[in-house]
Formats: sequence, C-alpha cells, structure tokens
Amino acid sequence: MQLLPNQPIANTNPANSMLPSNIEPKMQNKIALLTALCKAQSEVDGLRQQVCELQAENILNEIYCNKLQFQLTFKEKKGGRGKNGKLLDDGLPHMLSSNEFYERVVQFTQWQQ
Repeated sequence: MQLLPNQPIANTNPANSMLPSNIEPKMQNKIALLTALCKAQSEVDGLRQQVCELQAENILNEIYCNKLQFQLTFKEKKGGRGKNGKLLDDGLPHMLSSNEFYERVVQFTQWQQ
C-alpha cells in the first residue's frame, strides 16, 4: 500500500508565466492585485516546499518502519524456536525433587555408562 503520489510536484509559477516582468500597472487597484498575487505565490512556493519535505520525511519513516518490522519478525521467529535452555518461562532456577525427575536422571546416567 503506497500512499505517496507517483508524480513529483511541478515547480511552475503561474504568476510568472502569465505576467510579463515589464508590466507597469497604471491603476492603484492593479498594483494592489499584483502585490497580492506575488505574496500569494510566495506562500504557495513555501507550502510546496513544506509538502516536499513532508513527503521526504514520510519516505524515510516508511523505510524505517519496514526495517523495524523485518527485525521484529526475525526476532519473533528466532524466539519461538526454544526456551533458550531454561526450564521455566521466568528463567529462575527451581529445585526439581520429584520422584519422576530422579528416576529419569538415574536412567540417563545408566544409559551413559
């Protein structure tokens, strides 16, 4: 599941492409509109930069999460193989004094000899 867009963000500036740089507005209203247009365009450029940074951060987070998921899966598979030589799950030593255990030890030592 990929949530990132496949296409890069175009770095076009519609204000620059529509208006020639040598425009000399003659009315005060046009001057205000051109000023507002330039300000809005700079805000759009800033937002575009933030979007690019967020996409890069998202890609790095996705890579990191995949790495952690792989490590966790490997650890879970490795941990399920055995009890690491411990008799009980808590890992503390226990005194085994039942008759059944003693009989098994005697049988094992006789088998070794």
